[in-house]
Amino acid sequence: MRVTLKDIAAEVGVTVGTVSHVLNGHDDISEATKKKVLEAAEKLGYVSDGVAGSLRSGKTGTVAVIVPDISNFLISRQIKAIESAVSKSGYTAVIFNTNEDPATERQAIRTAYGKRVDGILICPVQSFRGNNIAFLQKTGIPFVLFSRFFRDIDTDYVCSDDVKGGYIAAQYLIDRGCRSSLFVGAAGELECSEDRYAGVCRAFRYAGLHAPVLITADPKGGEGEAVADMYWRNRSGFDSMIIFSDIMAFDIEAAMLAKGYKSGNIPIISFDISHAFMRLPFPHVSVGMVDESLPEEAFAILLRRMNGDIGNRIHRLIDVEVREFH
Repeated sequence: MRVTLKDIAAEVGVTVGTVSHVLNGHDDISEATKKKVLEAAEKLGYVSDGVAGSLRSGKTGTVAVIVPDISNFLISRQIKAIESAVSKSGYTAVIFNTNEDPATERQAIRTAYGKRVDGILICPVQSFRGNNIAFLQKTGIPFVLFSRFFRDIDTDYVCSDDVKGGYIAAQYLIDRGCRSSLFVGAAGELECSEDRYAGVCRAFRYAGLHAPVLITADPKGGEGEAVADMYWRNRSGFDSMIIFSDIMAFDIEAAMLAKGYKSGNIPIISFDISHAFMRLPFPHVSVGMVDESLPEEAFAILLRRMNGDIGNRIHRLIDVEVREFH
């Protein structure tokens, strides 16, 4: 049975009002009584009634974090950083995984709304072209997009500079003599994939070269064999690969190794630096953000909105760089 204020009051021999004042941090109770009340609350296993508190304050102290693939290395790291930032500000994060499914994302938004969360951080599914974000805007819940955004929907967002990322990835290969790359993008209308390809094409055009051939694959991996087969059949036409993400790159490289390709023989560069905190058994080059500030910046913007800031939309792009891992 749930322990109540009345139970604590009976244990200590004080009024329910006194217990309430102690547990709510009022300073009109003696230190000796405070000590007895807190010890009794601990002894009896008292847990405060968050629902009742939220009804009084209008806030629940919770933030929903909605992500497309919780198993993704990069997203998992971002969730960890978000939880830390949220906790430091006295909030609790509630995580929703959409598995890149628009219907699941819509339900996550509905559930978060039903639980009266104070705000939402969302890395959106993009195959639905923003319909869920338009729905989210109608709810009135403060929210910030992170890692992905929609060019045609005006929202707060914090993302990496993907156009620049594509440009410097291509320039890295061009500077090393590559002239005919294959770009493996993400299927599913991801604007970050489109932006990376746009940056790649810009670098090749500036160098007087043809834009790389574009193919797409599942961003969660699993199609490495098909991509490797395609590259192998047309290897005379390509001298390098630019791949949407590290996860896709590892999948493709594993399939290439199985076909006799030796690591390092074909220049490959991918995105996200998702393996920055692990050692790889082969050299790899990746493009990613220059620091880990994205989660904290996204929550800082959300905190401003939750506290009533209705100023202009904030569009923040985190700078990117190339890193070599040997």
